[in-house]
Amino acid sequence: MNRLNESSGGSLVLVSAPAGYGKTTLVSQWLHSRSHRFAWLSLGSEHDVLDVFWQYAIQSLQQIEPQIGHEAHSIWLESPRRNYASVVISLLNDLDALGERNQSDDPISLVLDDFHLIKNPQLLSLFSTFLDHLPSSIRVVVTSRDLPDLCLARRRASGQLLHVAVEELRFNDEEAVAFFDHDPALSQNNVVAMALAQKTEGWVAGMQLVALSLKQDAVRADQLLKSQALDRHISDYLLEEVFSSQPEALKQFLLLTALAPRFCAGLSNAVCQRNDGLQVIVELESSDLFLVALDNHRTWYRYHDLFRRFLLQQVAQWDAQQRTAFCVRALAWLEANGNYDDAVELCLQQSLWPQLLRLLNSDWMLLEAGYQQKRLHWLEQIPQDVLLNTPEYSEQGAPEHRPLKSRVLNVPKEDHPSIEPLTRREQVVLQLIGEGLSNKAIAEQLHISLNTLKVHIRNLYGKMGVENRTQALLKINAN
Repeated sequence: MNRLNESSGGSLVLVSAPAGYGKTTLVSQWLHSRSHRFAWLSLGSEHDVLDVFWQYAIQSLQQIEPQIGHEAHSIWLESPRRNYASVVISLLNDLDALGERNQSDDPISLVLDDFHLIKNPQLLSLFSTFLDHLPSSIRVVVTSRDLPDLCLARRRASGQLLHVAVEELRFNDEEAVAFFDHDPALSQNNVVAMALAQKTEGWVAGMQLVALSLKQDAVRADQLLKSQALDRHISDYLLEEVFSSQPEALKQFLLLTALAPRFCAGLSNAVCQRNDGLQVIVELESSDLFLVALDNHRTWYRYHDLFRRFLLQQVAQWDAQQRTAFCVRALAWLEANGNYDDAVELCLQQSLWPQLLRLLNSDWMLLEAGYQQKRLHWLEQIPQDVLLNTPEYSEQGAPEHRPLKSRVLNVPKEDHPSIEPLTRREQVVLQLIGEGLSNKAIAEQLHISLNTLKVHIRNLYGKMGVENRTQALLKINAN
């Protein structure tokens, strides 16, 4: 944390190490240890697209400075070929102006977590240009499992780069003794604590696994020290030990909540068909069972990457029909609550291709602002043989980016009867649909439930002789 405090505005802070070395934990603790304004963006593979990355980066900054990026957003919406250089220049101008207005010398921080998922050469090049002209009003903090292609040697030579690597994140003997001192099985036994630290090579996730196993009497310290394979296979061995010692009901909870990339009490209740999800989450958090809070309100959580990977390996051994049934429960909850990105990621992870095709061809995906590029990225993840075996797409030859669009957009105008008279409420709903609002937003604006809105929409589509939102808009434009 002292090293991070040495960074200043205009600098790039890079925290790089393999999984389980505490990169995200370090940055989070540092940001919350001081009076500091920051924007946090957790990256996924879907952000490896120019439009998506910059849109979300700007939206993150707007959470702390609403005036940032309005012109940049307009540029990429109005430019048919997306002048990304102009977008970056406009954003830099806004950040530069922010520095002139800022009464404090302390810059804001833009945190980009899991940057190793960004591989797009064009995006990396443009982001590197952004860093070249970074004003003093902002610092960029990047966590990554590898060294990103951001001209690091040049930035290190110019003094712009502050790099915290695995050597600094690894626990030394003294730190390991302090860490294990909280464990009754190892307190006052510095020799064993240091030996275990050397076995795990100071890898904090491995040390945490050791501590949990000892705490639960799953294994003795001398057994761990005798194991010749501990340093190479500690995650497989100890995760199994940690998991196998849990009650059966808790095992089921862990496995089911690992299906989605993140979870909350409501989602866990829906998937596990129980009503005490919040209580279980609180107990998990107090037991240090690899739970990571994703917000300050303790609403959304995820598991440590290594632990979730282990849990998903267990889920993969289930009967396919049983696994799909649990996933469908999770999808229903995610869709009903507007968590579309998580729903798509769940489908991709579990190879739920029929459900994914339905999601990518739903009204919200086709019309929701900002989803076009994401949708193309997700389309590329679907195996071509899946598309070829889907009748409505195979007839089109399953072109690379067109298979899901063709069925909805190719609507012959003459197939539609004239529109029957609409009620006043149906006219309002149709107007809001034309403005591009989602079902959730329309329901909130009209102060009605989603179910009531669906009834209005169903009646509206019936009178218009259409099947979905896109066809309704096309018919309106034709008339």
